[in-house]
Amino acid sequence: MSRNRWRCFGSLLVGTLSLPVVGCSGEEPSHEEVHSSPSEDLHTAALSTESPLEGFQDLTCGYIPCPVFQNGNVLTLAGSCATYSTLLIPDGYVLDGAGHFIIALDPPGDRFKGAIARNCGGSAFYMNLRLMLNELSDVCDTGEDALVGIRFDNATGSVINTQIFNIRQGDGTGGCQEGTGILIRNQAPLSPTQHVGVQNNLLLGYQKAGVVAVGNVFVDITNNQLVGAGPIGNVAQSGIQVGLGATGHIVNNLISGHSYTGEGVASGILVYGGPMYGGPFSTDVLIHDNQLFNNDIGVYLSQGNADQSPPAVPTNIQVVDNELHFDGVTNGYVYQAGISDLGTGNVIHSNVITGAGYDPATLPGSTFAVDVLAGPVASLAFRNPPRQVPVGLCSGPLIVQTQDVSGNLAVPAMTGFNITSAGPASPGIQFYADPACAGPSVTTLDLGNPQAQGRFYFRATTPGSVTVFVWNSDWTQGQTQQVFIPLDSAAPPAGALRVEPQH
Repeated sequence: MSRNRWRCFGSLLVGTLSLPVVGCSGEEPSHEEVHSSPSEDLHTAALSTESPLEGFQDLTCGYIPCPVFQNGNVLTLAGSCATYSTLLIPDGYVLDGAGHFIIALDPPGDRFKGAIARNCGGSAFYMNLRLMLNELSDVCDTGEDALVGIRFDNATGSVINTQIFNIRQGDGTGGCQEGTGILIRNQAPLSPTQHVGVQNNLLLGYQKAGVVAVGNVFVDITNNQLVGAGPIGNVAQSGIQVGLGATGHIVNNLISGHSYTGEGVASGILVYGGPMYGGPFSTDVLIHDNQLFNNDIGVYLSQGNADQSPPAVPTNIQVVDNELHFDGVTNGYVYQAGISDLGTGNVIHSNVITGAGYDPATLPGSTFAVDVLAGPVASLAFRNPPRQVPVGLCSGPLIVQTQDVSGNLAVPAMTGFNITSAGPASPGIQFYADPACAGPSVTTLDLGNPQAQGRFYFRATTPGSVTVFVWNSDWTQGQTQQVFIPLDSAAPPAGALRVEPQH
């Protein structure tokens, strides 16, 4: 489980980690009207910037060179449009695409730079949009000019039901380390935490990363689909990056196709930070119920000190109930892992990890189901809260795991454990491997698996408390559960008033 040398892949990171926040109040970006004919390749109707509404221009902050209907703070696209420059969304405004396209093009004699859309104040909201870049020059940009679909700079907001395509230079086969679908950053000194939701979106064709959150932000990244281009040799892509102080929830996303054939790795979800990356740690991130397919590293937790040693304080990342699969070996380094963890006290359990690409037997020392930098086993712990279970019904899962002194999972030398119980509800209790308490009962567990965990259920016939023990000659741990009679199933006491229904 442990290994002698940690792998730090700097090529993973989007090159936008320490950019200054730029205020756009009073900006007057140049813009020229674009006229185009219908194109099946663009999957949209004829582009036009001509409309009786003539777009939107705020006197101090805001610029949308597309036909829009305005209703209070909601700006709704009246049709698809093309632009040579960034759309600036005024503070507190909603841009509703109504299913229309905004297509960014290189202006005559120059090239498109920066984001297709970004905030121009403390908040911005996007919904029902289709954004794409089309046939840009293959010239790399950095800093504020780096290509982005939607950018939040020190701002709160959301992106909902939006499709973002082809955020890339040229056809994306060059080596430009840019091209991010959604970039959320707040690295201004002493700035308050910004909250951004990214929900129900489709992102594909990005050059470097799908969604990136950097700095003092809390993100809710839920129900999105992110499709990488791998296996490729020009850029090590990432589906979702959260780092340098960012935190939040990454839940129920479908993330696939991030594989690098060069000397580095790509990742489905990357959480990074600490002096190893020149910034603060990212802590308390929840990664739950995601589907991650054919990514070099499904979930990559990479946080350490300058010498690449684990942090002294817990980072407390939760990686639970995810599904991870890789068909084979495509990485060029070679290093592939369903979950790779450099951190302290991260919670990893109940993930389903399959495929030859994550099977330790495929390339021993290069392919892993779970790869954790951990010390020897120091304790046995329950990973679930105590259960409260009705008499005769099956409990929720009881999950035990062996850990090192820092709370990292660690596979024990003696992997077999026994299950017993004591207490008022113990008579008649039975334990099961099946979540419906079906099949034969069990009295043993084997923790000799990559997540060093055992998972079982119980059903009791007697109400009261019961302490469930998991133990062997090396380690013992118990947890008290409650078994109760539901109120609606209890018989009424003798002499109780009975109310007859009235007809």
